Amino acid sequence: MELSSSPDIKRPLQQTIATHVIPQLLGQKPSRAGLSEHSRTLAQACLLPQTGATLDCARRLLAQGLAMESLYTQAIPEAARLFHDWWEVDEIDFVAVTRGTFQLEELIYALSVDFVMTNRSEHQTGRGFGALLVNTPGSHHSLGLLILSQFFKRYGWQVISSNQFSATDIGTAVRSEWVDVLGLSMSDMHQVAAMKKLISQARRGSSNPHLQVMVGGPLLRFQPDLAALVGADFSSAHADEAQRMAAERVQHMRASQGMTGMGLQT
Repeated sequence: MELSSSPDIKRPLQQTIATHVIPQLLGQKPSRAGLSEHSRTLAQACLLPQTGATLDCARRLLAQGLAMESLYTQAIPEAARLFHDWWEVDEIDFVAVTRGTFQLEELIYALSVDFVMTNRSEHQTGRGFGALLVNTPGSHHSLGLLILSQFFKRYGWQVISSNQFSATDIGTAVRSEWVDVLGLSMSDMHQVAAMKKLISQARRGSSNPHLQVMVGGPLLRFQPDLAALVGADFSSAHADEAQRMAAERVQHMRASQGMTGMGLQT
């Protein structure tokens, strides 16, 4: 029996897809009308059985004038949402949704060098800064986190990123590495109390006494005051905006503290 044929199975799967398979870590901007066809074309390529079809499609779109950042911030997230839409109307099954999302992640990895290094000399707002970007412990979504980490790398950040860090792992990372920004993705209100505790512990244990904490994820869409709820410094709804805001805050903090490098003062 196909997964899509049973309402009893489909209802919990809808919640799973919306929360875990197609997350929007720090959100993604609403799609511009001009990108809709690109997104549909990309989504359809992800479902083809041919090896390399998704990458070939993305390269064609880029050759036709689609900007690389638009591919990451618009076309890829919208393609992921299309999988969910198609599944809801029984055009594809859950296996296809999973395969399609996996293909999008593989595409991001395949284009990583091009995305991070293209015109990098012009994108150095985060040069010399360190970021730890993770999902909240127990979460398993990865697409949005992957896009976010690529943006930070593109702008010169040293990035540690994982979708499977435990609270202990996070504490160890901020203690053993110089981290300017800790970014946490949240998807559920039940995580608020635990994240408030985790953030407090991270601040106390961090080797950087001026650690900046950023929160986002699917929950931010429903809780715009999420940063205040968990004791973070700021939140952002978009991957590119998150990088810009993070860089500005770290630059301001370092200038105010007379810091010229990681932990160094003038």
